[in-house]
Amino acid sequence: MPTPNAATLNVQPRQRRSMYEWLAEAPEGRSVKTLLGELSIPEPELRETLRKLEAAGLAKRVKGTWVAIPLEDAEPRAVEALDAQPAS
Repeated sequence: MPTPNAATLNVQPRQRRSMYEWLAEAPEGRSVKTLLGELSIPEPELRETLRKLEAAGLAKRVKGTWVAIPLEDAEPRAVEALDAQPAS
C-alpha cells in the first residue's frame, strides 16, 4: 500500500480529517474505548469514521489500537513553507 499524502487527507470530510489529526498526536495509537471516553461522538459513528480512514489508507488497526499512518509529504511541506517566506 502506498504511503498516503496530504492530498488524500484533504479530500476527506472535516470529521475524518480531525480524527486523523487526533490519532496522529498519539504515535502509540488509541483504542476505541479510549476514543469514546475522550470524544463526544456516538460509537457507531466513531467506528465508521475509523473504517473510512482505514479504507483511504490514512489509519490502521493494530491489535485493537487505531494508529494514523504518517503522510508522505508532511515534513517537506513544513520546510517549503519556511523557504517560501519573504526575506526581511
